[in-house]
Parts: sequence; structure tokens; C-alpha cells
Amino acid sequence: MKKRQFGIILASAVMTASVVLSGCGASGATKDSYMATESAMEAPSYGVYEEAASMDMADNKMAGSEAGKVVDTSNRKLITTVNLSAETDDLDSTVNEVERKVKELGGYIESSNVYNGSGSYRSSRSASLTARIPATRLDEFVESIEGSNNIVSKSVNVDDVTLSYVDIESRKNSLKTEEKRLLEILEKAETVEDIITIEDKLANVRYELESIESQLRSYDNRVDYSTVYLDIDEVAIFTPVEKEGAFARMGKGFMQSLKDVAEGLVEFCVWLVTHIPQIIVLIIVVLIFILIGRALITGGNKRRAKKAAKMQAKYAAGPQPQNMANAANMQTPQAAAPNVGTHVDVSTPEDKGNNGNQQ
Repeated sequence: MKKRQFGIILASAVMTASVVLSGCGASGATKDSYMATESAMEAPSYGVYEEAASMDMADNKMAGSEAGKVVDTSNRKLITTVNLSAETDDLDSTVNEVERKVKELGGYIESSNVYNGSGSYRSSRSASLTARIPATRLDEFVESIEGSNNIVSKSVNVDDVTLSYVDIESRKNSLKTEEKRLLEILEKAETVEDIITIEDKLANVRYELESIESQLRSYDNRVDYSTVYLDIDEVAIFTPVEKEGAFARMGKGFMQSLKDVAEGLVEFCVWLVTHIPQIIVLIIVVLIFILIGRALITGGNKRRAKKAAKMQAKYAAGPQPQNMANAANMQTPQAAAPNVGTHVDVSTPEDKGNNGNQQ
């Protein structure tokens, strides 16, 4: 009986101990899992930043390894620019021919300016064109211009952008890889903060990728289509390409001077005929001023003559002797000094006649 009770107590003690031990283990595991969850919640974005940083380091290593490679220069990226200055005796036909040739070669006119100068007897018409020609047919276009016009100047500039193009293309590939990895991380992100961080990084990568692709398209366009700047002047006499001798230049200069004189006379006649209405108006205005001036002068002379006639009539009406004496004193220098023994006869002819009769 006692043995049976002892066995029951022992079994109960063992069961109690096992239950206690299992509860402690469960609580420990629960505590560990809670701590792990709490740490993950406190810093959920550390893994994203570390992964992004590792991606940047990988991209830099990849770019460095690609830059360290030997660049294949068999397919060079060359940008060709040609400057041409030409002379022609028919500007309209030359411009039309250039436009037709550009279209025939598969190019296009980027800009065109035509100046129709006037006001001088010398022609001052000119045109300025910017043409984009496929690089493979550039020589054909230049030869057609040289064959139909007088080329005054020509310059060709070739810019090799192969290294720059390869660097930009390598950067583009790196950004493509980074974009792909960010999309993979975005699919695995669980929290809102992780999603926002990844999308912000992805937007920056895509913006830089679009900028690089735009640069590459610009390079491709300038490489595939060469640029030709063409200036055309319409002239009567072409500029000589070769240097002439002294006698040839003197003879040409003399003939040019005669031509200038003849053209000057023609221009003077043209100017005179075209300005006849203005000349007529100017002559009429001058005649009006002359007539007005003459009328003013004639009127002044008449007034002075009339005034003089009145004065003469007044003196002829018989002034008093005293007034006549005063007038004589004013007219003769002897009247100014009557005390020097000079006798002044102020008698009239009638008085003298009476005196003679008396005698």
C-alpha cells in the first residue's frame, strides 16, 4: 500500500517537473521571437539601405571593370562638320539645286535664310543654309557643290567622341542593372517605409537613365548625319582662285574702274528720274520763298520812296526864312562859323530885283 502511494507521488512529481520545464522553454522561445520581431520593427530599412549600398558598390566595380577594358575603336563615333563659302551668278537656281540634292541624298535642311539686298547697283543677295547629310554620302554632296559653284573657302572638322560614347553607354548599362535589382527588392518589400524608400531610389535611377539615353540619341544623330554650313553669295564676277600677275590685275582694275563709272552714271540717271517729284516740289518751294522775298523788298522800297517824296513836297511848299537858314547851316560847313567874316546873303531874288531898280 505504501509502495503504491509512493509511486503515485513520484509520477505526479515527474509530470509537474516536465510541465514546468516545457513552460519555461516555451516562454524563452516566445521571448526570443518577440525580441527578434521588435528589432526588425525598430530598424526595418537597414537591410534596404545596406542592399542599395552594396548595389552601388557592385555598380562601381562593374563600371571600373568595364572602363578598364580595351575600347573597341573599330566602330568609331565621328562627328563631321563642314563649312563652305561659295559664289554664284544665279542665287535662286543654286538654292533650289542645293535643296534638291539634299533631299536626294536622304538629308534635310535644318535652317535656311535668304537675304535679298537692295539699294545699290551691286548685287548683295545671299543665302545661308544648314544641311544635315548622311555621313556616308557627305563627300558626294560636297563634290556637287564644288562642281556647280565657285568655292571661296572650305573647312572640315572631325570630332572623335568614341570614348565619351562608350563611357555614357557603360553608365547606362549600370543604371539598367540597378533598376532591375530595385524592382526585385520592391517585390519583396513588406512595409510602407521600405516601399517608399525603394520607389524614391528607383525614380532617381530612371531619371538619370532617361538623361543618359537622351545624350546617346544626340550623339547618334550627330554621328549619323554630318552638318554642312553653306554660305552662298550672288556676284557678277567670281573671286579668282589663283593669284594673277601684275599686268593682269592692272588691266582688270582699269576695266573695273570704267565699269564703275558707267554704272555710277546709270545709277545717277535712275536716281534723278525716280526723284523728279521731290525735285519739282523743292523747286516750287524755293520759288515761293524767292517771290515772297522780292515782294517784301519791293514794298520796302516803295515805302521809302513815298516817304522821300513827302519830304521833298514839304520843303518845296516854302519854309520860313529862319527854317531855311537853319537848313542851310546844317548843309554847309560855313554856316557853322558865321563870325569869321563870311557874309551870308539871305535875300530872295525878288529883293535883289527891287534893290537894282532902286539903284
